[in-house]
Amino acid sequence: MNRILFFYPFQKSFALILLMPLLALSLVLAQTNMALFLVGALLGASLNYFQFGFRTCSHQLLTQGRTLGIRAVLWMLALSSVLFFVLLSIGSINGQPMTGFVQPLSLSVVAGAFMFGVGMQLANGCTSGTFNKLGQLQPLSLSSFIFLLIGGTLAAYHNEFWRSVPALAPVSVLEQFGLTSGLVIQLGFIALLYWFAIIKEKNNFTEVSQLSHSSFWKISDWHPWLKAGLVLAGLNALLLLLSGQPWSIANVFPYWGLKISDGLHFPVDWQFWSYGISHANRLESAVLQDTVSLTTLGLIFGALLVTLLAKNTQQEATQFTLKPHLFAVVGGFIMGYGSVIAFGCNIGAFFSGIGSGSLHGWLWAIAALAGNSAGIYLKSRLVSR
Repeated sequence: MNRILFFYPFQKSFALILLMPLLALSLVLAQTNMALFLVGALLGASLNYFQFGFRTCSHQLLTQGRTLGIRAVLWMLALSSVLFFVLLSIGSINGQPMTGFVQPLSLSVVAGAFMFGVGMQLANGCTSGTFNKLGQLQPLSLSSFIFLLIGGTLAAYHNEFWRSVPALAPVSVLEQFGLTSGLVIQLGFIALLYWFAIIKEKNNFTEVSQLSHSSFWKISDWHPWLKAGLVLAGLNALLLLLSGQPWSIANVFPYWGLKISDGLHFPVDWQFWSYGISHANRLESAVLQDTVSLTTLGLIFGALLVTLLAKNTQQEATQFTLKPHLFAVVGGFIMGYGSVIAFGCNIGAFFSGIGSGSLHGWLWAIAALAGNSAGIYLKSRLVSR
């Protein structure tokens, strides 16, 4: 085992978490960078407080046949779809245009999402999970984080190749069918997946794990992962309202990577890269003026704040071993590379993409699930050696 620091979430009333977004709402009209940082902090605090992780959900599905995590994710996607479709149909509020993440149905999405799925199982966490664990002061997350930046920067270098692979035009359910019909189709498909998830678990177990202990309408009875999914959906919609775009993480990897290379005076002429040319204005802007950077830094801060406020902490220290760090390095690199070429990670492509009604989000999900399965198999073989 590697040296791990794990902190249990402090036991506060769920009402506190429900009230937190109201603090951000007070800043909606201000359109300040502080508001974006605060929303990011709320996202990180929610991930840590509820101990919610996308990797854990997929791992339970693929190794145990348990679908509780996946069903919580489906609730998250359903609520985000409702909120996103309404906001995107409005178009703009107070002069702030709102645009969803709608990307081509490209082979780069398939390749990148598959790579990402492998990487998240090797590294034992996705991108949001890595930043959450940074806030939890878990050592392995630092190895993953460094190589997320390296992998994402290399993917930016290969940008011209990956944007030239075969692709179909972007498809948005919202744009194709309108608000009402599009939402019915989207929610109907999510409901169908939810039913399949229940059937799958019933085939493996006598009882299906419940997202609510008794009454579904009693919030205190909800499973923490259901609370997490709904809170994350609300915060993602709030971010769309504030910044004009949904939550994303992956495109910060090449941005930070190239900023660091400039700061350390590495001989990297990114200005002549295809990626550098198409993102020149952003790459030349300050980090604290960048929306994705602000929310990502906020995510780390929010997770750290929950860690520091935790009433009960447990520290487990064991002798350092190399293999877990190698998994973190390789997994982080693969995730960073894959997420950039796939137009996003589990947040930007999957969560925000599907919420925006883009079919590329569902394509990403299928390829990533296959990658998760491959990653689980690969890791089990390597660990046994």
